[in-house]
Amino acid sequence: MFEYLMPTLWMRLYPNTLLERAADAAVQCQRAYATGKKIPWGISESASSQMDPSGSYHYFAFGVPQLAIHKPEQQGPVISPYSTFLALDIDPIAALRNLRSMQRKGCLSTYGFFESLDFTPSNRSSQSLGFEPVRCWMAHHQGMSLLSMANFLHDEVVQRWFHSHPRVQATELLLQEKPAGRVSSSKPRAKVA
Repeated sequence: MFEYLMPTLWMRLYPNTLLERAADAAVQCQRAYATGKKIPWGISESASSQMDPSGSYHYFAFGVPQLAIHKPEQQGPVISPYSTFLALDIDPIAALRNLRSMQRKGCLSTYGFFESLDFTPSNRSSQSLGFEPVRCWMAHHQGMSLLSMANFLHDEVVQRWFHSHPRVQATELLLQEKPAGRVSSSKPRAKVA
């Protein structure tokens, strides 16, 4: 999810562009994959419940096989809540439902959502839960979650700030995928209520 959705924290999505279609497809693919496994959705690079001898969680680029270029052997699935936060502007209803599902599973604490939920069958020390909560918080994942919430709750404030810079404005046509000779007043994608 990170690779598909992180750019949308800053950059606007325009209708019928490759960026918009890729973001929509990534969310739909993630949801379908998780539905088949009867787990929450949102798989991206994150820490898993596996620890090294010093007690640090292992970090890996987890993903959905259908979206991967390379399909390395990996444990999992490992669900990262920040991945759902990244999807707030793509599919807000599904994202909010998914976050509530993770909250009901006990994955929200004083410092926000845990880093991840590890559904790897062999690693489950919490057999009754069906997953192992990874009880750590990574600053960059918390930061992406906060930026996603700011955009969602405050009319794309981070995107507006980014697009207000003259250098970004000079290259904005690239995001619209329109040749310079055929400029229109294309507006960013409307938020789905």
